[in-house]
Amino acid sequence: MLRNIHDALTKLDQCMNQSGDVSAITFHRGVEREALRVSRTDGKISQTAHPNALGSALTHPSITTDYSEALMEFITGVHDSVEGVIDELNDIHLYTNRVLDSMDECLWPGSMPCALSSNEEVPIAYFGESNSGKLKRIYREGLSNRYGRIMQCIAGMHYNFSFSDEFWAFLADLRGVNIDTPDALQAFKSQQYFALIRNFRRKSWMLSLLFGASPAIDASFLEQKPSKLAQLDERTWGGQSATSLRMSDIGYQNKAQDGLFVCYNEVDTYINTIKGALRTPYPAYEQIGVKVDGDYKQLSHNILQIENEYYSDIRPKRVTQSGEHPSAALQKRGVEYIEVRIMDLDPTSPIGMQPETLYFLDTFLMCCMLHGDTPLDADECQQLRKTQQEIATHGRELDSHFDFGFGPVALRDKASELLAHMQEIAQFLTERTGNQAYVESLAIQQNKLTHLETLPSAHILQLCEQFGSYQAAMLSIGKAQQTAWLGQSMSPELEQKFKQWAQESITQQANIEASDDVDFDTFLKHYMQPQ
Repeated sequence: MLRNIHDALTKLDQCMNQSGDVSAITFHRGVEREALRVSRTDGKISQTAHPNALGSALTHPSITTDYSEALMEFITGVHDSVEGVIDELNDIHLYTNRVLDSMDECLWPGSMPCALSSNEEVPIAYFGESNSGKLKRIYREGLSNRYGRIMQCIAGMHYNFSFSDEFWAFLADLRGVNIDTPDALQAFKSQQYFALIRNFRRKSWMLSLLFGASPAIDASFLEQKPSKLAQLDERTWGGQSATSLRMSDIGYQNKAQDGLFVCYNEVDTYINTIKGALRTPYPAYEQIGVKVDGDYKQLSHNILQIENEYYSDIRPKRVTQSGEHPSAALQKRGVEYIEVRIMDLDPTSPIGMQPETLYFLDTFLMCCMLHGDTPLDADECQQLRKTQQEIATHGRELDSHFDFGFGPVALRDKASELLAHMQEIAQFLTERTGNQAYVESLAIQQNKLTHLETLPSAHILQLCEQFGSYQAAMLSIGKAQQTAWLGQSMSPELEQKFKQWAQESITQQANIEASDDVDFDTFLKHYMQPQ
């Protein structure tokens, strides 16, 4: 692999020297950060409605909710710098924490949820009375009836990433592909993004190892303690060498999808596989029913209600038009960007992530793009999934052997090899951009392999021990972070901007509700038609 990457970088360097264009290595990225609202007094999940001061969860451009009314989601715009993403997240958190302070609430910093007494304690998100709002609500009712509400309270960070148009021209030249028409260019982009996704799936275990920050859970998360977890204290279960229980079978669980092999070798086969799951009934979901005694229990009784129900650590994406299904957008206009979904929140960061993590992700995704274009077969895909699970629960056993599809190898050796491959990419990016953050971010991760105590997962276990439980540790961190936010000044201009966005979003929701011209049953029937 090193030879392939070296050759690709050499050719890219030559092309850029000839053209003098450094915009080829401009990346576009945005972040979605999830976080539970909890009581600052006892750390229990909030039972209050989404704050009116934060606007409409249906239409606000930056602040919404995910599964639960208490599970906030902060969405940045697209930026051509890591600093742009971080600055926008800081602004969102600065304003939001002032609103939550007035409610005696704070943000829960961990990916795994706070102590929960029952599924009923988790309020499902409400998006108003429009047909589109009801669709979102009923989809979440379906998730509740299929998997339970507690599992849906898991939070993470999603990284949306794309390359500049100039990069595609250089890559096409490198691959010897003619992209002289818009259709040819888009077809090439889609093909190469799928190659990136395949290579990501081969390497994503590294992200759980280096950034996994969910080695422990509150005992209320599961009915019984799994044998793979130890009793760390009276109310905390954890894995002594775990990295990311969020990404293990303890986290997102979906038996109906266990046998679903989603092919990432071609756009059409991927779309057809997803569409097949949307059309295929699942016996357990048939027993739930769809509309029972006048109330909707789910959108359908098939393996997937909608495409977003498919759990994956990475997705190909295209911005959809009103009423358009994601697969239809992909099929019509091709892949626009990719969404990395594997990342745990970093509880020690007040925005859930460190800047160096985003720089590392840029380098990692560049590595996945330049690695090659080898298809994935079902056997390799299954083995990679198994290994990903093992590293999620035992990833800090660096001298243990894991099978990445070609026989067992020591995890330390495999990780060191991959970081060595990334070293040349980081150096290239630093030289071409003049930004030392790329090589510095890689050095931080390389240091983790020799100082395991610096791994986020190890640090979280230390905090659980220090505070006496996972619940106590996360609440203490969340309160301290909010205190720090409240200690920062906020400009009148920024405050006014968020107040205006909130009011505009509420007005926009009201306009959507007033414009509905069919009943929900008719709307749903039309929406669920194949596209």
